Amino acid sequence: MSRSNYKSRATGPKSGRRREELRRILPKSGVSLSAILARPELLKSVLLLMVLFIAASVIVCWGRDQIYVRDGQIMTETQLKRVDYRVEDKTATRARREEASRAAPRIYRLNESYLERLEVAITGLPRALEGVEAIEEISEELIREFQLTEESLPAIQEFITDGEPSEAWKRYTTRLIDEQLRRRPLLSSQEFQVYTTTLNRALVLPDGTVISPLRAEPIELRSEMRSDSITRIRELILAAGFPESVVPYVKARLLSDPQPTFQHDSAETERRAEMAAAEVEPVMVAHEAGEVLYRRGEMLSAGTYENVIIESQEFAANASLMDRWMPRVGIAGMLAILCIFLAGYIILAYPRITRNALRLSAMVAMLAGMLVLSILVASQVPPVLYAAAIGSTLFAVIVLQLAYDQRLALFLAAIQGAFVTLALNQGVAWFLLLVAGAGVMILQLRDVRHRNSLIRAAGVTAVVLSIGAVLVGLYEYPLVAGATQQIIWNAVWAGGAAFAVGFVVLGILPSIEKMFGITTGMTLAELRDPKQPLLRQLQQTAPGTYNHSLQVANIAEAAADAIGADGLLVYVGALYHDVGKMNKPDYFVENQSSGVNKHDKLSPAMSLLVIVGHVKDGVELAREYGLPRSLIHFIEAHHGTTLVEYFYHAAKTQASKKSAVTEVEFRYPGPKPRTKEAAIMMLSDAVESATRAMAEPNPARIESLVRELSHKRLMDGQFDHSDLTFRELTLIEDAIISRLCAIHHSRISYPSSKSSSEPEPAPTPKPATASA
Repeated sequence: MSRSNYKSRATGPKSGRRREELRRILPKSGVSLSAILARPELLKSVLLLMVLFIAASVIVCWGRDQIYVRDGQIMTETQLKRVDYRVEDKTATRARREEASRAAPRIYRLNESYLERLEVAITGLPRALEGVEAIEEISEELIREFQLTEESLPAIQEFITDGEPSEAWKRYTTRLIDEQLRRRPLLSSQEFQVYTTTLNRALVLPDGTVISPLRAEPIELRSEMRSDSITRIRELILAAGFPESVVPYVKARLLSDPQPTFQHDSAETERRAEMAAAEVEPVMVAHEAGEVLYRRGEMLSAGTYENVIIESQEFAANASLMDRWMPRVGIAGMLAILCIFLAGYIILAYPRITRNALRLSAMVAMLAGMLVLSILVASQVPPVLYAAAIGSTLFAVIVLQLAYDQRLALFLAAIQGAFVTLALNQGVAWFLLLVAGAGVMILQLRDVRHRNSLIRAAGVTAVVLSIGAVLVGLYEYPLVAGATQQIIWNAVWAGGAAFAVGFVVLGILPSIEKMFGITTGMTLAELRDPKQPLLRQLQQTAPGTYNHSLQVANIAEAAADAIGADGLLVYVGALYHDVGKMNKPDYFVENQSSGVNKHDKLSPAMSLLVIVGHVKDGVELAREYGLPRSLIHFIEAHHGTTLVEYFYHAAKTQASKKSAVTEVEFRYPGPKPRTKEAAIMMLSDAVESATRAMAEPNPARIESLVRELSHKRLMDGQFDHSDLTFRELTLIEDAIISRLCAIHHSRISYPSSKSSSEPEPAPTPKPATASA
């Protein structure tokens, strides 16, 4: 507060006219650009806000590249394709590959072991029967396999030459195995069914030769052979050249152990099917820019959702630099405007934030972190888009409201709402919903003195946001099937997010207070309880000081309410401002009940150390008991750098001419009050103590005293750092005067009767006296 050309304030009927004259004389305060640029904290603030701009630009552009729709949702707008691209029709490609796989040949391989055994058995039959004259000379196994009889012996023995099978017999056998059985399959019953119903078949010979297509008619093998199968086997044997006389015996050998001559090779069949499918080219579908991706009111199908993802990927990969970066430049420009607006507002209206780089960094980090959180949640779970945006925004708003005030919280709520709306690619209705919800929450949290205040505020905000979400839904969604249900779910998510944020903040409130160095109404309400350990100790050790603190608290609270300051903070700060007197209570007049003043035995310099020391002792006690930093400031600044006048004048009286006494030696170490609340408490403390020393504190004398002490503190520079205005100081003085007059009101004095027979005179009013 400027003090140049300040004239003494007069009391009486002309005081109002003199104050008006004073306002005309004082220089008008204004905002000087050069003064702002000269601030040492400006550079750090600008750098931090530039970090916010860069972070917000990156986050918002990244957020706009995400997809916030999911199959099953009703679309609120029509989306067009932004680039030309070709994409595989996976369904058509899959169908063609399945067809190619089914068209691949069914691979068979020869049952070589069986054919070799059969060839050896038939080739060696004549040799086995050489010299045999009777059937009894033949083994039963050979008789069973070839169904040999007495009549068969001569017919087979004709094909013996020099003890070996004749060339003709060998030739017949080779033809049967190589030309008939290796080309005409004998198949099991189940494989016969598959073979006859398969179009493309192939036979892979041992040397790798592939016979395809395989056209040979198969012969079905059963446990009980069908007559037609037996006939066809007989025809095979005849076709090999065997004479009719030996055909029954060769046929009997085939039928004695019927095994498939062709075996299905499942591994090779599957491999060739995969190769055939892999050779099919993907079916590509051309998409042109400007085609409709989905329409407003359409329920997004799974296929369309997949196309949305593909279109986004193709745009990111194939779009021109102009198409990709021009929207980002526009977004960055809008964010730059918002950040410049934010920087100017904070630098001009909240210099205490710019002076504290840690607080400003925490605020920037919180805004950026909440923006990232909303994008992550909304992109991963699009149905909870409302909850993601509203929850993160309200969390930031509540923290800012608790840490600072309603104006800053509402301003930053609008900035954060704009960030979130741009990042999630939403419309103006969304922005209005976020700002409205934040405004309702801020209005509810004007004074948080109880835990249920936060829950009640969250509940009211949840109702408002639910209604707002319904209204936004009615504005955005067309009247189609499923839209009503989606609007209701959006309202539920919006209200649920607001309610959940209240509980989350309530749970982490101590951490928020510690991070931002704030003291909420709930904490203050707990600290004003007389049962608090430090206050109980003050009551027992220094009862006079405690009563003095109570009076100061009541006076200061009324003064704070008069200018719209934090009355609860002032009240609690006043309760604790003199706790340092507990260490030496008898050295302070309000605790000297015996009338003995210990300062009479001390020099002024020693007395000064005791008096000034109660400030330092109070700060140490406050830190020991864990009082918040905001309350510690009341203790260290309640005397500011004022002069300890009594002992200063006593020292001057005792000092010799050679040892001069200066005012600096007899001043409190400070600091001066940095807030309006601390300045109010300083003035209330001084006025309450001085009023107690008055012989007859009538309203006129009280007003004169208050004006005088206020003027003295003002001219001494004690209010320079508190941002108090002259108008506020006048309102504070009036409130203090009103409260003191109520405390020291006049009382009726009742005279004692001289005798019971004398009539009692009428009572006359007489001012009450106060002890010094």
